[in-house]
Amino acid sequence: MLRKWLTVMLIALSFQAFGLQDAPKMEPSSSHYIRDDLYVFMHTGPGRNYRILGSIEAGTPITILKNDRNAEFMQIREHTEDRTGWVESKFVSDEMSRAEQLPIISQKLADSQASQQGLQSENGRLKRQLSEARQKLTQLSSATDTQSREIKQLSTKLENQEKDEMIKWFTRGGMVAGAGILLGVILTYIPKKRGRSSEWV
Repeated sequence: MLRKWLTVMLIALSFQAFGLQDAPKMEPSSSHYIRDDLYVFMHTGPGRNYRILGSIEAGTPITILKNDRNAEFMQIREHTEDRTGWVESKFVSDEMSRAEQLPIISQKLADSQASQQGLQSENGRLKRQLSEARQKLTQLSSATDTQSREIKQLSTKLENQEKDEMIKWFTRGGMVAGAGILLGVILTYIPKKRGRSSEWV
């Protein structure tokens, strides 16, 4: 029986020593919370032998009023019910509780999802614009090729017309010159008429 009591006492002392080692070193301020355990008892003084004022739910915001270094208990004020008392230091944290983090994280997640949807929508719109621009570019390239071929054909036709016109002018000039030469030859061979004075002689 004595061994059982000694074993229980050793276990209790070890848990108490472990709790003292894990006690956070925090300065008095209002940015603290009860850790996410089930609940914590609030006492009228810095020890378990003091009267219990009640319990504090996990994640409750508190203000540290008094915190001696390496002390097992610290004096706090609860925000929700405006109570002042002492709780074990190991149950106090400077991190926001999960209960208060959850709406913030949920809102951030919702904002992130909305932003992602907006980016996906914008990405889809840009892809459609890019596809339309590529189609227009293809059409313009085809139209440019067609116009280039038409310009080339017109240029070739114009060059041929100029050549044909030059040939016509040279041909006409040659014909006029040939006709003039032929007329001159014919005129040289036509006999001249005799005058009347020579007939009476």
